[in-house]
Amino acid sequence: MSYDLYFWPSGAASNPRRLAERLADEEAGDLLLDERVLSFRTELLRRWPDLADRIAPWHHDLGMRQPWSRTDLADRFVGVTLPYGWADISALPALAGAFGLDSYDPQVEQLLSTGARPRDRGVLDGVAQVGGWVSEEHVVRLLRQISTYIGYAYDDLDEAALTGALEDTNDEAADGWFDYPLSGTPPLMILLAQSPGSAVVSVRVEGAMDLVLATRIETLLDIL
Repeated sequence: MSYDLYFWPSGAASNPRRLAERLADEEAGDLLLDERVLSFRTELLRRWPDLADRIAPWHHDLGMRQPWSRTDLADRFVGVTLPYGWADISALPALAGAFGLDSYDPQVEQLLSTGARPRDRGVLDGVAQVGGWVSEEHVVRLLRQISTYIGYAYDDLDEAALTGALEDTNDEAADGWFDYPLSGTPPLMILLAQSPGSAVVSVRVEGAMDLVLATRIETLLDIL
């Protein structure tokens, strides 16, 4: 069995299911070229070179592999066909979100949020998730420090995006978390939710972390 995912610029599809069906036949419709698509594709192939045999549409980054169809769509969308149970499948929506792309799962016929996960959850380079908690007053400090670890230029715009974002969160509810991408190296997804009746914010950090980065983040959560 195989597992398909499609990626395109965020907000580009009014009917994601229909667009995915057209993309399966390499009919890109009204999708415009977007350099973020190529950047995402480049990062996919850097992290997972084996995807060169599973990625569409064709592009010159596939080297000597001969074009099997259109050659003008690689800056409009990315499609991957993965073996069912592919270990790192849960990393892809978060990575796409960091590049400003939507992820569409035709198996369940829905867009995946950057915090959502396909049905198979895998381990990302040995570490899938780091979790802990901080006081409300230390949330910004936490994000700024994590950003320095991954080379992300956290600024006032990021801080403004968080203003009021945690008011309706609840760490006891599966859909009660606020997710925020930090598009450094590696891209990380920070999930935050208030603990009801307290000044504590629960934190999950997800991404393709190595053990060194994961340990640094765990230590940071311990001291804040």
